[in-house]
Amino acid sequence: MRLASWLLMGCVGLSAAASAAENTVGDSQKTDLEISIYNNNLALVKDRRTVDLKQGINDIAFEGVATQIKPETALLDAPGIKVLEQNYDYDLLTANNIIDKSVGQTVKTVVSNPTTGQNIYDSAEIVSAVYGQPLLKFNYGIETHFPGRLVFEKLPDSLRSEPTLVAKIDSSSAASKSISLAYLTNGISWKTNYVAKVVSNNKLNLTGWVTINNESGTDYSNAKVQLIAGDVNQVSSDSGVRPMMMMAKATRAMNDYAVAESAAGAPQSLSGYHLYNLPMKTDIKDKQTKQISLLEKNDVVYKKEAYMNSPLYFNVNYTPEFRQQHPEMIYILQNKESDNLGIPLPSGIVRFYENDNDGNMQFIGENSISHVAKGEEMRLNLGSYFNIFVNGKIKKVTKLSENKTQEADNACVTVTTRYAYDAEVSFNNANTYAQEVVFEQGIANDMNVESASIDGRLKDAGTYAWKVTIPAEGKQTLTFRVVAPYKKRSCGK
Repeated sequence: MRLASWLLMGCVGLSAAASAAENTVGDSQKTDLEISIYNNNLALVKDRRTVDLKQGINDIAFEGVATQIKPETALLDAPGIKVLEQNYDYDLLTANNIIDKSVGQTVKTVVSNPTTGQNIYDSAEIVSAVYGQPLLKFNYGIETHFPGRLVFEKLPDSLRSEPTLVAKIDSSSAASKSISLAYLTNGISWKTNYVAKVVSNNKLNLTGWVTINNESGTDYSNAKVQLIAGDVNQVSSDSGVRPMMMMAKATRAMNDYAVAESAAGAPQSLSGYHLYNLPMKTDIKDKQTKQISLLEKNDVVYKKEAYMNSPLYFNVNYTPEFRQQHPEMIYILQNKESDNLGIPLPSGIVRFYENDNDGNMQFIGENSISHVAKGEEMRLNLGSYFNIFVNGKIKKVTKLSENKTQEADNACVTVTTRYAYDAEVSFNNANTYAQEVVFEQGIANDMNVESASIDGRLKDAGTYAWKVTIPAEGKQTLTFRVVAPYKKRSCGK
């Protein structure tokens, strides 16, 4: 570490090594930057820079690309050019890398006299190096732990001060051209967090924030940012064919859309996904987490439901029972304009807050949503109703009938017995107000609810549902009978 520090001091004044014929294109030549960020740690960068080209072959070095770039996806484009070769140089200019790349070279060495402070100069050959620790060969012998510092006359040609994409371009004319560089990179992602503030028994205010995390290895300054909601398929392979196709398709599709700058996060449809355009250009620094407002919707309609899925089942050999189970607390939102919503919502976590009787805001629960399309229903479970508990059991099993069927051409007999299962479910409410509970019972296709003390309905082929109203500080009992067949097959010798 000491040698590395001294090495950097000794290298002050040296410039990054690049071919004299190479045309370096940095941030000062950048004219436009767009970045489209996906949910799954992926981004499409579209970087446009002005480059002075000579007629014929040009070596162009694009500095400042992402360290996590997928090099096989890079696309360079401008009128009148042909890309002959592309190289991604990611061996960066560090003290350790300078030593490692200088093995076999002779360098100047400096040691300070501890008494006088005078510098004592010598020269040595770097025989070998491992992670920046050199083995030096002097005239007097070999040093394994040299106490001084090294001075280099030049830097290795392969090292760069920042990640660089180097391209060999054939230009049809000598001109200043705007060249577009597009590529996919890992290391940058976004997610959404929502805050739902309950304002009444059927209205809430919903705000959404986008959190962008940049670990891609470069800064994105004054960038137009687009967010893609949806799970983009990527092939887990070293082959660059699929990423190239996906990136090229995405580039063409995005260029067909105009950026809606009048509304924050205005969503657009894009090949089955949704694209959100942030209204202003922004800076996203490397190793930075940035939050940007996505939406704000007031007086969104919701419904609060106490829901319970019955654990009872119907088997002649068992009489199941459950005790003191609490219904789930479900908040239901319809993503439609008539309920003051009606926009595509990216996946994320929704956190709910509500004021208590003293006006103090309290956190009441959270849940995650997947991508929600316009018109889709959201059912968010925030916990359970503490003051409501439910008991249930199968009280009686009665044999109703039996039928034997002889199978053709063998001695096997199928015995079908119909049983009636009488169930009882009691609902207890400790609240000072009445509460409705949606109670659902799973039933097989060959079963049917023959009778019930409270009217219900067949919700779907496998579910029967009741809405049970429990009086304040009271109790309500639901009884119902399910008729189900039980088949048993027996074969003689």
